[in-house]
Amino acid sequence: MSKTYYVWPLGCQTNKSDGERVAAVLEKLGYDRVDDEQTANVIAVVACAIRQSAVDRIYGKFRHWETRQQSGELTTLLTGCVLPHDKQKLTPKFDLVFDIEELPKLPQLLAQTNLEETVNQRDQMAYFDIQPIHNSTFRAWVPIMKGCDKFCTYCAVPYTRGRERSRPSADIIREVEDLIAKGYKDIHLLGQNVNSYPGFADLLAAVASLPGDFWVRFHAPHPKDFTADVIRVMAQYPKLCKQINLPAQSGSTKVLRRMNRPYTREQYLKLTDDIKAGIPNVSLSTDIIVGFCGETEAEFAESKSLMEYVGYDMAFIAQYSVRPGTVAARRFEDNVSHADKKKRFEELTAVLETTFMANQQPRLGTVDTVLVEKYSKDHWLGRNQHQVTVEFPAPSAANLVGTFQQVRLDKVEPFRFVGTLC
Repeated sequence: MSKTYYVWPLGCQTNKSDGERVAAVLEKLGYDRVDDEQTANVIAVVACAIRQSAVDRIYGKFRHWETRQQSGELTTLLTGCVLPHDKQKLTPKFDLVFDIEELPKLPQLLAQTNLEETVNQRDQMAYFDIQPIHNSTFRAWVPIMKGCDKFCTYCAVPYTRGRERSRPSADIIREVEDLIAKGYKDIHLLGQNVNSYPGFADLLAAVASLPGDFWVRFHAPHPKDFTADVIRVMAQYPKLCKQINLPAQSGSTKVLRRMNRPYTREQYLKLTDDIKAGIPNVSLSTDIIVGFCGETEAEFAESKSLMEYVGYDMAFIAQYSVRPGTVAARRFEDNVSHADKKKRFEELTAVLETTFMANQQPRLGTVDTVLVEKYSKDHWLGRNQHQVTVEFPAPSAANLVGTFQQVRLDKVEPFRFVGTLC
């Protein structure tokens, strides 16, 4: 029987990073990665519990997997963010369900399913000690902490990831040094509340001081923990991308209080003002939830005006969905209609398109550094420091993937530039 695997991570960058470590364990057991799930005899799902739609996608897959699973051709694994409510329903469908912190024990867990008859008991290592199998040759996810201590009422993460645990800075720097030596250009430091990491500004400075030609980004900071020293360090080091995703979640202090977000509208806006004043040419993005429990038209209007004031380049706008087991599910009624959620989503999307286009107009005609990601049809696609997609024509034979290129920005369209290679 062939030994092939396919990893399907859903949701955030942390799940993608987890998927790369799942791949590393499977490859150490002799499995080969395939790009088509239909040819894999092991499928590992790294689940996302943030929205019901992500869970629904897993159920949808079983229409394709069940026949192969029942015939013994396929073994399915489930890990990542899985709420107890979902775990209870999904466990009968999967051959193995395990917490991501148990990943170092995966060989032993597979032995219990009879997938692996003999298991090497040596090399019992911690999660962070597992060397990931990166899916990209130029972009790497580097987790610096796990878990969350914030307990937002709508969020499942503290119940699926546990409390915050930080990784030693020396280990982080050592991993980044290794990635730079291998030619990686886009280093992403990850944490559920990444700037809760003790001494986060010092860590950013240490990573950005390493020799080499690369960029550094981080995901996802919490407004409460975004300190003046982080702003100062970001302005000081060119390798730190001048782009920040700063989740607001709502523009209404009343809604923020129901969400258990420990800041007010005014405090958030002051922070964005401080960031803009302290970091020249900074680009801001955000996360916003529309239709959270009890959100009135007036409260939604505050989110809309906040987006207009800040002028984001990107926003990840979500229509609220109840997650079983969260505080919001227990304490509040999901009483905003689907139609109203959809309408509010569309209104904020329109605001976002307007602010993006206005922000990018002054950049037209300038030459920007672009990290090239792929060739599509007759043009190359990449991203600049601000995470904006840049499209430009060039021969496919040029093999530009994973390189920095200078591109003149000739035209701006919603959420992308069209340019010319210099």
